[in-house]
Amino acid sequence: MKYKTKVCVVSSSRADYNHLYLLLKKLRESKKITLQIAVTGMHLLKKYGYTYKEIEKDGFKINKKISTYQKNTKDIEIVNSISRALTGMANAIKTLNPDIIIILGDRYDIYPVAIVAHILQIPLAHIHGGEVTSGSIDDGIRHSITKLANIHFVATNDFRNRVISMGEQKSTVINIGSIGVEGNKSIKNISKKQILSKFNIKKYNNYFIITLHPETINESNKKIITNMLSALILYKNYFFIFTGSNSDTGSDMITKKIYEFISQNKSQSIFINSSGRDLYVNMMKHASLIIGNSSSGIIEAPSLKTATINIGNRQNGRPISKSVFNASGTLTSIKQSIEDAIKFDFKKNRYKPAYQGIKSISKIIKHISDINRDKLLNKKFYDK
Repeated sequence: MKYKTKVCVVSSSRADYNHLYLLLKKLRESKKITLQIAVTGMHLLKKYGYTYKEIEKDGFKINKKISTYQKNTKDIEIVNSISRALTGMANAIKTLNPDIIIILGDRYDIYPVAIVAHILQIPLAHIHGGEVTSGSIDDGIRHSITKLANIHFVATNDFRNRVISMGEQKSTVINIGSIGVEGNKSIKNISKKQILSKFNIKKYNNYFIITLHPETINESNKKIITNMLSALILYKNYFFIFTGSNSDTGSDMITKKIYEFISQNKSQSIFINSSGRDLYVNMMKHASLIIGNSSSGIIEAPSLKTATINIGNRQNGRPISKSVFNASGTLTSIKQSIEDAIKFDFKKNRYKPAYQGIKSISKIIKHISDINRDKLLNKKFYDK
């Protein structure tokens, strides 16, 4: 029997899994590939809902679980969790012995995978490199992963040029668009009525989705969450669906403020840690607005024809679609952005979303089905 390429995909959170789902499905169906799945990071933390169960619920086999045992979101504990992940990931990858590893994004809990792959000399494919988010430490991690990776699947030509400018060979940098946007096209439809019923929303016909993650390179998080909540309370005709913040430093404070807000506005708001992929995409599609600073509001919401309020600096540097309204973090700017976004008419404002799916999945599978391991590992710095 012809040898199948062993492809190990590592996921660390609900966020990257939402993007990776369709790729995992197509990899599993490929006759040329043996799929391996490893999970780590937030997936295995009770506080964030044990989201690895969503992967298993979707019918995938998880081959390895690498716990970080992260106790809180303090910076020193994050460093400790990375240390623990390095050892666990090395043992897991040694056992799985894949021909290539695939990771997506820029999280600190995915960073150990890149280091292990480099030390063990296993080719690494990185999705969503070349981007800029100057309001978080993710920027440095993303670019570090680029230098450790052997093949790069980027979302735009601008990102491709940026990766090449970092010394990566042109032939290894492929623009595939956004796999998240492509994946959303295959989502099972759930009606707005069903969503309202699921969350027992009876007095409201419209809702906002609010997701706020910490900015990790400044001290503005308290100001942003306070002003955002002060702005929301002005909108009496909308229900508020808060989703969980990630495990970055500062998220505990944000979550505490949200819980306090919900306790004072029980009839108008709820908190959900994780809703699952199909439900969340449909929630975005039917929402009146996406509010906060989640990348889903920048990357996916425009293609779902839902307007976004992007608050603060966390996503600074990403290309912005016309349906995304930036707010500085002051109460005045947040209120104005909400007003502008509510009035945004997708029918009158025709445009191409900044992130698009361009046969993303098929391009990835084509490039990894028959990899030349030695050629990929023999990296040379490309002087542009």
